[in-house]
Amino acid sequence: MALKQAAAPDPAIAEVVARLSSRYRTVGEMTFEIIRECILAGVFAPGERLRQEDLAERIGVSRIPVRTALMQLESEGLVSFHPHRGAVVRSLTVEQVREIYELRLLLETHVLRRSVARMTSARAARLRELGAGLDEHPSLEDRVAFYRELYDAAENPTAVEIIEDLRNAVGRYLLGLHVDHPAGGHRELARLAARGDADAAERHLREHLALVRQHIIEALSEEAEDKGGDKGKGA
Repeated sequence: MALKQAAAPDPAIAEVVARLSSRYRTVGEMTFEIIRECILAGVFAPGERLRQEDLAERIGVSRIPVRTALMQLESEGLVSFHPHRGAVVRSLTVEQVREIYELRLLLETHVLRRSVARMTSARAARLRELGAGLDEHPSLEDRVAFYRELYDAAENPTAVEIIEDLRNAVGRYLLGLHVDHPAGGHRELARLAARGDADAAERHLREHLALVRQHIIEALSEEAEDKGGDKGKGA
């Protein structure tokens, strides 16, 4: 896929472009995935304005696929359009985070039990491997792979798709967020699920989701305080 040469790209954006540019058959698909990953990975911060001309130049495409991608991302809840500002990375409220995690808890505990009931030795081995890797070297791709295996995405595709949409809504707060679970991390969750202990795995998952929710709410509170302080300085 031939791209226009982008002038002086941001290193973080350039890394995403280099990694994803060869994976997609169309410029539109590639542009959408690049902007989406930049939002989820925190390259673009909540509230940041997304200028179409700037994005087109940095990605190396025209404005048309950028505009289309931003409209798709609006439908996913990652981007908002505002009068006189255009597209901005959507910020979440504490109430929205609480609602997202209530829904995640309902869906993920249900799908976890279905998955554990159908656990195979091959999936158990893969799950342990992914859990250990995610704890040691957390990344967006590893997190997606782990939870797809944990929730048996092949057998529960619709539920897993909804779960991923909910996780993506808070994804930019998750990358780099390290939560010390008192009973262990993803490795322990994988171990419990792999051995077929649905009750223990669900307890661990509930505790993990509660801890992550609290960390995100604290991060949102700090963002609100920072914005309030900035307004005060400019007053």
